[in-house]
Order: sequence, then C-alpha cells, then structure tokens
Amino acid sequence: MSANLTRRALSLSDKLDILRKYNQFPKMGQRDAAVRLNILQSVLGRILKNRKDIECEALQNESQSRKRKRCEKDNTVESALKEWFVKVRNEDARVSGPLLRQKAEELAEKNGEG
Repeated sequence: MSANLTRRALSLSDKLDILRKYNQFPKMGQRDAAVRLNILQSVLGRILKNRKDIECEALQNESQSRKRKRCEKDNTVESALKEWFVKVRNEDARVSGPLLRQKAEELAEKNGEG
C-alpha cells in the first residue's frame, strides 16, 4: 500500500486541499480516506489533529506555499519587523535579506533584546 508513497513536506495549500477532500468522504475511516487521497494514514491523522491551526494560518493570510512553520525567537521583534516589511512593500520598495536582517537587529536593540 505505502510502498510507492514517498516522504515529502506538504504546503499549507496542500493541507487545506486534503481537508477539503476529506470532508467530501462521508462516514469513511481514516485508513480508506488516506488510500483515496494517496497519503499515509499517519499524515492524514496529523492533519486532522491540527485542523484548527491549519485553518487559522490560512485565514491569517500566511503563505500558502510554506511547508514548515518556523517559530520566531521574539514575538515583539517579529511582529514589528512584519509590520515594517508590509509597510515598505506597500510602497513598492525592494527589501533584500541583509536589509531585513539589519532592521531586525535595530528593532531588537530598541526592545532591549540585543
């Protein structure tokens, strides 16, 4: 059964698609649904267990192509950096990696983290 399934990370949009398709299988067990969706039963169980988190991330306009959620080190710096980034991008300015890092360090120093 699972010999032809390869290990791969699923993006947020893939997980939402799996949830949508799973909802169309009335009264079907996880094992049968996993076979029809061509994923492992453990993957389906994990997606169903984290259904609320997956749907909340989608509603918060998180990147649909992101495959893993990285936990930030400091919520205040990360949220301030995200606000700054959105503001700068709305002005059609380019933001490079080094500039983003520099701004993050400045924000960390302002908050006493640096």
